[in-house]
Amino acid sequence: MNLNNLDKNNLLNLYKEKNYNSFIKSGLKLLKKNPKNYQLIYLIGLSYVNLQKYAEAEKYFDKLLYVQKKPEIFFIQANIHKQLKKYDSAISYFEEAIQLNPNFSEAYNNLGNTKKRVGKIDEAIFCFEKAIQLKENNIEAYLNLANIYKENKKFNKLIKIYEKILSFNQNDLKTLYNLGSAYLFLGNISKGKYYFEKIIKINSNHIPSYRNYISVTKITKKNEIFKKLELLSEDIFSDDDKILFYDALSKGYFDQDNDELAFKYLEKSNSLKKKNSKFSFEKAEIEFKNTKTFFEKIDNIDINYKDTLKSRPIFIIGMPRSGTTLIEQILSSHSQIYGAGELDFLPKIIDRLGIKKPSSLESFFTEMRNSYYDQIKKISDDNYIIDKLPANYKWVGFIINAFPESKIIHIDRNPMAVCWSNYKTSFVDSGMDFNLSQQDIAKYYSLYLDTINFWKSKYAKNIFDVNYENFVNDFVTNSREILNFLDLKWEDEIKNYDKNMRPVTTASFQQVREGIKKNTSLSWKKYSNYLMPMQETLNNMNIKF
Repeated sequence: MNLNNLDKNNLLNLYKEKNYNSFIKSGLKLLKKNPKNYQLIYLIGLSYVNLQKYAEAEKYFDKLLYVQKKPEIFFIQANIHKQLKKYDSAISYFEEAIQLNPNFSEAYNNLGNTKKRVGKIDEAIFCFEKAIQLKENNIEAYLNLANIYKENKKFNKLIKIYEKILSFNQNDLKTLYNLGSAYLFLGNISKGKYYFEKIIKINSNHIPSYRNYISVTKITKKNEIFKKLELLSEDIFSDDDKILFYDALSKGYFDQDNDELAFKYLEKSNSLKKKNSKFSFEKAEIEFKNTKTFFEKIDNIDINYKDTLKSRPIFIIGMPRSGTTLIEQILSSHSQIYGAGELDFLPKIIDRLGIKKPSSLESFFTEMRNSYYDQIKKISDDNYIIDKLPANYKWVGFIINAFPESKIIHIDRNPMAVCWSNYKTSFVDSGMDFNLSQQDIAKYYSLYLDTINFWKSKYAKNIFDVNYENFVNDFVTNSREILNFLDLKWEDEIKNYDKNMRPVTTASFQQVREGIKKNTSLSWKKYSNYLMPMQETLNNMNIKF
């Protein structure tokens, strides 16, 4: 750096001490005297990057690129443009860096991230794989590749990535945990448990591993893992870990028929989660009201879409824990149906478009249709693709108008069975925080029931109702009826749905592989005395169970 001796030490010390504001102030004064001091320009630009003032940083790296076409400079400018959400120019800068240095692993990795941001998933995968090829221990590229496989439920590929990461550090707890979880989603419960046990041996305070292990294990009084959990002091844990800690204890005590302790810890888990939750019943009610307002004067507007969907969506809707995963597991055993699980595409699109009446309904629904289909067609090209997000019951009118060729299957189950199952389930998604008290889940059920009844009053012929209790009593006959609704022929593979090893990432990932169980909708009665607030709330709203 061409600084005189007096300024050199002062400036470098300011930079090394991360006093970036002072460095910039002094550096700019010196830069006026020597505007071609490119090392100073470089450090000023980096200081702005460190201060997250990317628009300012961009100016200084523009100056550098005018005179110095170096791969490192292109790389930094690309990252700046990525932060500024100038994704096209970011991609160009990364590609310039790679052209100058074809072995630039980090540039390939960051280019992959940017390609992913703009929806070019296949190109992103290529970039991550190239980054790894150039630098075998590029852990960040492995993790980015893992995220893509996880988001697209490619769990077999995901497992291989995690195993490769473990080859660099066999005690990497995060990767061990992710690997165990991936095996659970694939139905390999014993392999998943192996990794959680391994983590607990390495770190006896790793609460998420206790919780996952216990969630898939029938706990007895002799279970050593559960005994370890009981001996832990909750005082050392964060609130997030305490929630899982209480939840794991609750499940273990339910298994041992110690109902008093089971409910004690279930209520502690839910109460703590509710205390930290941002879920608002008021917002939920407004959302329901706005949706009904949107459709009060709209029936079917019969848009003449010119495109033909290669994969027709099947929307399986209802309350969470009503049996939607079971129905998907059975239907996805058919050769023409792909079960994609719970997709969040539709609610995100509706949130982006808004539910105030647009100036052109045709443009509104066409954009919804195109945006949704652009995403699901990347998942599968089967004749049918299941979107099993239960909460899509909110959007039935949107579905019917945007996808007239789609099929809607609504699962109805005993209200107490649904509310009890929701109340005892610890969901990851904060959008499910309506389940954190007995009264709340019952009130939410009422909102759901009001909404689904509204849709049935307008679109009854478009909705195929499946009663869960009737379905499990004769799933073959009822499955045939659903297939008739879908205009599909019966296949005997349907009977072997529990052998279907497709990934299942919902709370029912274990149950759907255990075969049909009858009378589960009555299991809440065993705890009837503990569930009086739930029953009273449903009774007060005239909901029969």
